[in-house]
Amino acid sequence: MVILVTGANRGLGIELVKEGLKRGHTVIATYRNPGDDLPRLKEEYQDRLVMQVMDVEDFASISSAYDSLCGKFNAIDGVVNNAAVLYETKAFKGDPIVDMDLDMFHKTFEINIHGPVMVLKKFMPLIYKGSDRCIVNISTEGAKLKTEGSHYIAYSASKIALNLYTQKIRNYLSAREDTKDIRVYMIHPGRMFTVMGVENAQIQPGEPAFGIWDIIEKKKKIDLDIPFINYKAEQMPL
Repeated sequence: MVILVTGANRGLGIELVKEGLKRGHTVIATYRNPGDDLPRLKEEYQDRLVMQVMDVEDFASISSAYDSLCGKFNAIDGVVNNAAVLYETKAFKGDPIVDMDLDMFHKTFEINIHGPVMVLKKFMPLIYKGSDRCIVNISTEGAKLKTEGSHYIAYSASKIALNLYTQKIRNYLSAREDTKDIRVYMIHPGRMFTVMGVENAQIQPGEPAFGIWDIIEKKKKIDLDIPFINYKAEQMPL
């Protein structure tokens, strides 16, 4: 399979790249800054790792990446929309309504929901031509309504929006004869020891990366009308 991963330079992203390469797939790793691991992996895996600069906040950057990759690929099998930001902290003590940082809120939505929408807008034509087609949008357990908690408002709201978008495109694709085989998932990767998840961390990112690739490879049977799942392929509360 040929799978594109956004935010591929660190955290869950780099673990998804490593696991995909280990399993024999071709991985397109996109990033704003390549970091240290991707160049080392490129030396080891050569043509099976394609490194591509792409800022998911900038449609011109996404379009430029698409044009570059079209020169290498006639089709891809899927996208993992992993790139995301969490600017908020549990340490915030202010009024989350009155003291909301509007620039932070806007930027969170730009990256966490507008980013995946723009990536799929450009890359869906290549996915349509793929042979084993799959879309994975990385979500969170915070993307559900509950009666307690006021932390991470911008992040949680952006991921709820991403889930709704994911479900809508899933509904569209599953209703068409020529695209009903395209698998679409919103996946909670668990509370990981990453730069973004360190406040609540419980697991290393390699564990969900392994599970997400099992889902991509159809090693887990998933038959859900609303495919909001965790990395173990278990239904998340709606």
